[in-house]
Amino acid sequence: MSVEEIVKVSRNYQVTIPAKIRQKFQIKEGDLVRVIYDENENVVKIQVLKEPWK
Repeated sequence: MSVEEIVKVSRNYQVTIPAKIRQKFQIKEGDLVRVIYDENENVVKIQVLKEPWK
């Protein structure tokens, strides 16, 4: 099952991760995410990085 939302890019080129997706992946303030452009699918993906490096 996919979760999909439409978000607007701010004037500073920022986007907000919608609440449904933040909750599903337990993303909290201060967490790091990796932004990936997948050339094969022509999509941008966000990968949540958890804290194994700390």
